[in-house]
Amino acid sequence: MINRRQFLQSAGWALAASPVVSILGCTQKLAAEYVIIGSGPAGIALADTLAQAGKQVLVLEGGTRQTDTALQSMHDVEAGQWGLPYNLGWATQRVLGGTTNLWQSHSPRPLEEELASQTLRGFGEDWPLTLNTLTPWLASSERWLHVRPAQPQLNPSLPKNPYIDTSTALSELLSGKGYTHLEAGAYGMVSGEGADALRLLDDGEIDRVAALNTVAVRPGTIARRIRMTGERAVGVECADLKGNAFFVEAGTVIVCGGGIQTPRLLWNSGVGNHSDWLGAGFMEHPGMQIYGHRAAPLLPPGVPETHIHVRDMLYDPAHNGLGGTLLHVGLKPGAPNREYTMVEVLFEQAPDRRNRILPGNKKDALGDPIPRIDYRLTELDLATIQRGQQLQHTLAERIGSVDNTSALRTGSHHLLGATRMAANPANGVVDTDLRVWGTDNLYVASSSTFPTGLTVPPTLIVVALAQRLAQHLAMLKAHP
Repeated sequence: MINRRQFLQSAGWALAASPVVSILGCTQKLAAEYVIIGSGPAGIALADTLAQAGKQVLVLEGGTRQTDTALQSMHDVEAGQWGLPYNLGWATQRVLGGTTNLWQSHSPRPLEEELASQTLRGFGEDWPLTLNTLTPWLASSERWLHVRPAQPQLNPSLPKNPYIDTSTALSELLSGKGYTHLEAGAYGMVSGEGADALRLLDDGEIDRVAALNTVAVRPGTIARRIRMTGERAVGVECADLKGNAFFVEAGTVIVCGGGIQTPRLLWNSGVGNHSDWLGAGFMEHPGMQIYGHRAAPLLPPGVPETHIHVRDMLYDPAHNGLGGTLLHVGLKPGAPNREYTMVEVLFEQAPDRRNRILPGNKKDALGDPIPRIDYRLTELDLATIQRGQQLQHTLAERIGSVDNTSALRTGSHHLLGATRMAANPANGVVDTDLRVWGTDNLYVASSSTFPTGLTVPPTLIVVALAQRLAQHLAMLKAHP
């Protein structure tokens, strides 16, 4: 095992001077017990938890503190076979902290109806992990992300959204007089209520983790491929911002590169496609919004918006065989003394093997293939959307006017499913401990491991899986 002094010398860094550092043109050998690729929520949560167990961790991040056009071009994505219009936007942001720089802390926990989807709803597939297994990690993830449990029964002290008490129709819906199958919670209450999202870079969490005794974070480091010797990952072939190549030795490699770059890295490394599931089963959350004017403003001055989330199509047997919906019921300020109701819906998408992330025909500046997405909405997706839109309109009409309806967007920047978790290697890329099937020490912690898309945004679950993996790795080394 590399000791602390050797670890720092091999990295060539003085962490006391700067907890987050970058050395350009470094030709020294780098090595660490655990090498994590990606500084988003999974990567930093892993580093934090492993460091608490005394493990030596090196986090490699392709971005820096500032977004950069040239670096961002390394995350270009080709349109695939079906040509569905799809704007990735900031979903593949190449910067320290990843998409936590943008996330909005919409973080309800998944339900049993979602994780046991095929058994309970006849839709999608069952996860190989149960809700009971995930629940303590979901609670831990909420604490780490600094978000409150969104379900009222989990957080009785959650302040009541002011919209509920001032809307008779909404109060009736939430009490079960309008929706008989309902789970609801309030979030994004008002400024200063403690519901703001944890942005890893802006809130100093990356600096905090990088300052831990056994952690180093290296920005501006482009992971090009994982080098394998038989079934073992021995390290990562990298390039710095000048294109200089170097190698990072690793005892264990964990890929936390997001929902598209993670399967891309495995493709470029020639690992993980034992069952033809690598890149397959890509899912998103299609969505749309309905707006209406309010007669008088309710939000306090300066409050950007407030929301309640409502889940439906998960309980009623009449909807079995369809996906679920997550409805955001909110208020948004407009012109002076104007306010809008907003009902947004996210639709659960069915896993489909034909929706894939594949090596593209174009190459990035280093000569590596960029990813290509074959992505379409299936007939089952369209049936879910049609029924969900009916529920959305009913809800919008009950609580206010309908003045404007947005076009359907094909994604919500939730990139899911392309390195899916499975109970056996024939049905996925990673096992229930997130280890890539057929390898000894290569793991994936990403929303790409989700075997179904659920209805909820992925960040809370990604961090829960990452923390669970960190404990597994610490115990694995302690009890081989």
